[in-house]
Amino acid sequence: MMQLKQYTFRKEAALYLLLGLPTIAVVGYAIFEANQYFSFLQNGWRMQTLEFALGMLAAFSLFLRRFRFLPISLVLLAIVAGTGLLVETQLTGELDAYFWSVKFYTAALFFGTGWIAGYGFARARFFSVVWSVLLLAAMAVVVATTATLQSNMVIALYAPTLAYNFYIIYISELLRNINTREPALFWKVARRMLGFMALMILLIAGLLYWLKPQYEGVEKEWSQQQPKESNNKGSGMTHNDGSGTTTNQGMGLSGFNNKANKDSVVFVAKLDNFFVDGKTPNPLYFITDYYSKFDIETQTFEVDSLRPFNDLFSPDVSQIPLFFTKQDTSVLYSATNGKMRRTATVEVYKKQLSARVFTAPSTAYFVQPISVPDENKDVYRSAYRAKMMVSELNSAYFVYNPAGAQWLEQFQEERFRILREAPDYSQTNAAFMQYYTSMPYGEEYDSIRALAASIVAETGANTTVDKAIAMRDFFMRKDENGQPTFKYSDNPGVPGIPSANKLTYFLFDNKKGYCAYYAGATLFLLRSLGIPSRIATGFMTIDRSNKNPGWYWFYEDQAHAWVQVYFPGYGWIDFDTTVPDAEQQQAPQPDQTPPLATQTAWLVANGTVVSKDTAAKKVTMQLEKMLYWDRPYELKPTQPWLMDVSMAKITHDTGVVNLSALEKGQQIVAVSYANTFKEIEPTEADNAITLLQRFPTPAPIDEIKIMLTEEEKAALDKQVVPETPTDWNAVWRNLAIGTMAFIILLLALPWLIFQYLRMRAATAGKPATQQYWRYLSMMYYLHQMGIEKTGLSPVQFARQQVDAQFGTQLESFMQVYQKLKYSKQPLNSRDLEIAAAYYPATIHTVSKQLPFKHRFSHMIDLRRSISFFSKPSLYAS
Repeated sequence: MMQLKQYTFRKEAALYLLLGLPTIAVVGYAIFEANQYFSFLQNGWRMQTLEFALGMLAAFSLFLRRFRFLPISLVLLAIVAGTGLLVETQLTGELDAYFWSVKFYTAALFFGTGWIAGYGFARARFFSVVWSVLLLAAMAVVVATTATLQSNMVIALYAPTLAYNFYIIYISELLRNINTREPALFWKVARRMLGFMALMILLIAGLLYWLKPQYEGVEKEWSQQQPKESNNKGSGMTHNDGSGTTTNQGMGLSGFNNKANKDSVVFVAKLDNFFVDGKTPNPLYFITDYYSKFDIETQTFEVDSLRPFNDLFSPDVSQIPLFFTKQDTSVLYSATNGKMRRTATVEVYKKQLSARVFTAPSTAYFVQPISVPDENKDVYRSAYRAKMMVSELNSAYFVYNPAGAQWLEQFQEERFRILREAPDYSQTNAAFMQYYTSMPYGEEYDSIRALAASIVAETGANTTVDKAIAMRDFFMRKDENGQPTFKYSDNPGVPGIPSANKLTYFLFDNKKGYCAYYAGATLFLLRSLGIPSRIATGFMTIDRSNKNPGWYWFYEDQAHAWVQVYFPGYGWIDFDTTVPDAEQQQAPQPDQTPPLATQTAWLVANGTVVSKDTAAKKVTMQLEKMLYWDRPYELKPTQPWLMDVSMAKITHDTGVVNLSALEKGQQIVAVSYANTFKEIEPTEADNAITLLQRFPTPAPIDEIKIMLTEEEKAALDKQVVPETPTDWNAVWRNLAIGTMAFIILLLALPWLIFQYLRMRAATAGKPATQQYWRYLSMMYYLHQMGIEKTGLSPVQFARQQVDAQFGTQLESFMQVYQKLKYSKQPLNSRDLEIAAAYYPATIHTVSKQLPFKHRFSHMIDLRRSISFFSKPSLYAS
C-alpha cells in the first residue's frame, strides 16, 4: 500500500502517528472485548495490546527501510519455535510448563498479528481494505459470542470499528501520495483528515440512529427467547425491571456475567423458623422459580409453564389489595409433602425487589400484602407476609456445600442418615418419574451418563442420597497437587446459550463456572441415574445478624441456583453443589437495624362509602367483605357499618389525603390494629353478621385506602402503550434497505462531489472564483474518468492527454486559467468567452466519446475520488 519510493523521517512519523496509533487503539479495544468472552486470554488485554503494538511498530521500522519480509519473518518464526520448545522442556512442573507455554504462544500470536499488520500497511497497497474486512469479521465473532443481543452493545462494538475502517482506508491512500517536501504539510493533512472523519462520523451516526429502533426490536425479541443469566456470586440473576426495582432473572449458562453488587440490599426478611431450642435461627433458601425442562432444539434450561405436579406458589403480589390474602393449598399436594414438615411464616420487606415478585422458602401457599411502617417507608417499597410448609431437612445448614468444613459435615450427616431410610422409586408415580428424569440422548449426553456411572462406581454409593452426595463431592475433588479441580468463576470462558456442549466443556475441560453451571451439570448427572431432580432459582440465605435473630438481609450477590432431589416420603430436598467462592467468604457481615415491627391488622374491611360526618369524623361504609383474624368473611347481603376515623390515615394513589377526599360511592379498604378487635376472638360458630354484632360501634379504624374506580383504571390502561410483537419482516426489510442505502450513498459520493463542484462553478460571483471552480470540477471529472495528470503541467496535460485524444480545446482554457493564477492582469472579455465556452464543451466531448460502462464504473470509484483530494501538490499547480 505504502510502497515508498524514498524513505523520509517525516513520512515515517506521519505513518506512526496517523496510521499506527489509531490501529493500536482499535485493536486494543477489540482485544479488551475479546478478553470478556474467551477465558484462555486470562484478562491480559493490556499486555496483549502492547505485544501487538511492538510487533506493528517493529515491522514499520524495518519494512519502511526496504528490508525483506520473508527472511526476517523466517528468522522470527525460528526464534519463536525455539523459545517455545525451551519453555515446554526446561520449566519444572507440568503445570508451570503448560501455563508459561500458553502465555508465550499467546504473546507470539499477538506480536505476529502486529508484525503482519505493520508489513501490510508499509508495503501492500490494498492491505487497508483487507484489514478492515478482517477487523469487522473479528468484531462480528465477539458479538456472536455474547449471551444476549443488545443494541447498545452492537453499536458500541461496531460504530468505532466502522469509523476506523473508513478512516484507515482514506488515510492510507493519503499517506501513499503525500509530498513530504510540501510547505505547511501538517496543516493540509490534518485539515483533510479531520474533514473526512467528520463526514464519516455524521454518516455512520445517521445510519445507526435510523437503524437503532430495528436493533432494539431484534434485542427485545432475542431477550424474550433467551434464558437469563444465573449464578451465585456476580450472577447476573437479578436485573432492573425498568421501574428502578429488581427481579430474579433465572437460570442460564450464557457466558460472562457482570459482578453483582454485594453491598446492594434487594430485600430483608423476618423468618419465623428456629431450631428446637426456639432461639437459634434456622435459615432457609428462598425460591422464586423451578427449571424442570430442557429444550433440545434451543438447548436451554426452561421454566415449564405447563409442568405437571406444579408445587410453585407464585402470585403477583402487586395485584392483591393490602392486608387481603391469597392462598393455594393445592401446591402442598403437588409437592407430595410427607414426613418432617411444619408450617413457618416469613415477612418480606422489599427494597429493590420488584413489587410483582414473590419469593419465600418452599413450599409457600399463602401471601398477604402488609403495610411498611411509616418510619421505614423511605427505605422499603412494599412488604408481604407468607406462610409455607417447610421440610426440617431443608435448613440452609443442611443445604450448603460444606467444602471440607467438618462441623458442617457432621451436622449434615444427621440429614443423610434419615434420607438413607427413604424408599426407592418403585411406588412413585410413573408420569412423575418420566417427567423429572427426562434427559436428551446423543454423544455429549452419553458422556455425562458415563461420568455419573463412574462416580457411583468409584464411591460405591447405592442409595439416592449417597449418589447425590457423591455428585457434590465430585465437584470438591482435588488434583495431585492438592489444588481443587473445579473452581468458581464468573467468566467460565464458554460464551453462548446454555447447552450440553457448554456443560460437557465445564465438566471435562474448563472446570470453571458459576452456580448455574454446577446446578445444570448436577441435574444431568442425577437424572442420568434415574433420580428425579430439578433446578431451583432464588436466593441463598446467610445468617449474618447476631443482634436480631430471625432477620436476614439479601444482597444481589445472593441470587442463586441449586438442585432439588425428590425423595419418596420426604418430598423435594435441596442440594447445593456449587463450590464456594473465596470472595463470597470474605463478604461483609452486616448487623443492621431491621424494619420496625409491623402492627397486626386484626380487621380489614372492604366496601363503598355511604356517608361521612366531617365534624364527628365518622364514616359509614356499605360493608361487602372483611378479613378478620386472617379469616375471610363475605356479607350477603351487604351491611351498613359505622366507623370512627378520627385517628385514621387516609391515602390515595397520589398519597395521603384529607377526610374531605372521601366521597359517596367510593370503593375503600379500612384497616384496624385496635386491641379491641384483638380481644374479640372469632369462634367456629361465628359468621360475618354475628361478628358485626360483637364489634364496637363505631368501629375504630387506623387506615383507609381509597381504591381506583373502573374509569380511573381504564384511564391508566389507556396511558399504557400496548406491546406489539416484533414484525420480523419489517426488521429485516429495514435493515436491508438501510444497508443498501448506505452502499448506494458511498457509490454515489463521487458523482455528488462532481455535482457540488459544478454547482460552485455555476454560482460563483467573481470571475476569478468562477474560473477556479471550473478548473477544479473539470480536473476532478477527468481524473475520475481515468485521465490523470501524472506530473505534467496543466497546459501540457491539456494538450497531450486530453486535446490529442478527444479533439477538445482544453489547452485554451488552461492558458486562461494560468493567466488568472499567475498574472496580475485581469481577464479580458475574450478570456472570459474562452473559459465559458470550453469548460462545458470539454466535459461534454469527453463524456460523449467514453462508453457508458466506462463512465459509470469510474464515477462510482470512491478510491479515485480520495486519491484526487489527497494529491494537492499535483492538482493545485
